[in-house]
Amino acid sequence: MKKKWDNYKWQLNNLINSADLIEKYIPLDNETRELIKNSRFSVTPHLLSLINTNNYIDDPIAKQVIPNKDELIVNDFLKNDPFSEKIKNPSKNIIKRYPDRVLLVTSNVCPSYCRFCTRKWNWQDNWILQRDDLKGVVDYLGNNSNIREVIISGGEPLILESDFLEEILKKIRSVKSIEVIRIATRILTFLPQRIDKKLTNIIKKYGPIWLVTHFNHPNEITESTEFAIDRLLDAKVSIINQSVLLKDINDNYSILSSLMKKLESLLIKPYYLFQCDLVEGTTHFRTPIEKGIELIKKMRDSISGICQPTYIIDLPEGTKIPISPQYISKIEKNKIILKNYEEKLFEYPLH
Repeated sequence: MKKKWDNYKWQLNNLINSADLIEKYIPLDNETRELIKNSRFSVTPHLLSLINTNNYIDDPIAKQVIPNKDELIVNDFLKNDPFSEKIKNPSKNIIKRYPDRVLLVTSNVCPSYCRFCTRKWNWQDNWILQRDDLKGVVDYLGNNSNIREVIISGGEPLILESDFLEEILKKIRSVKSIEVIRIATRILTFLPQRIDKKLTNIIKKYGPIWLVTHFNHPNEITESTEFAIDRLLDAKVSIINQSVLLKDINDNYSILSSLMKKLESLLIKPYYLFQCDLVEGTTHFRTPIEKGIELIKKMRDSISGICQPTYIIDLPEGTKIPISPQYISKIEKNKIILKNYEEKLFEYPLH
């Protein structure tokens, strides 16, 4: 059984992706059952093994991936596509929000689906980048020499077959202006078994490559995860982590600092701590900005600087704003007024 368990294809072939399947392990109420039937939902056997199935309601991993009735709460400031990514696509499969880098969307498929996902607008029918699409991507990059960095994302890019991933990396590297490739992935939480020798040997050939991981809670880091991280480090991959501040999941000092210290010990640099994006269905995940600032201050006073992420609001206007006192113009009852480097003011809801 262990041999099967350690095979990522076995994990994918045995996804728990329906109400009937998850109910073999977790008792569901009628509302949750209906939400699962009418929403994107999937959990790998690996991820399920990390969930306390006797009390999934309070489990920090289950909260991230199992639908909740609070997703149906409507707020006018929460949008299906808060960054207007659907229209920021100068070429097929390319999203461009910044002058010197683009995001290559390789699929809308994930082994598991975060309920706070920024790219919910892309959750419809399954699709994966095709070989025929690569020519257009390479042509676009070749015609825009100001672009020096490509972020390979999704969905989950590392569910693509290894040979196809190599083809993608090779063709991106063929563009002279591309200096750096980033891979944005949550595979180390959902499916660390995917980081096999073949994949890491491929990644090593096309460096420099930065891997951007996404851990939100210490419970996501397992022995399998640590083994995968060691393989990536041996392949000379630089690893940084992005977390999302999530209510009742990681919005307390003990959990957040434990996560950051664990990442440091694994040679992963905590990079960003995001205020939850303005995505519809995330009301119950939203943490007051004042609490985020309090957590950052406490960590700065008590743990190593290497452990410190930058607390960030990603604005729909396309700018990432660090949240620290020097960037706060004013806090009012229901909103925070921020200023960027050009002193332009932004209004942002507090919760």
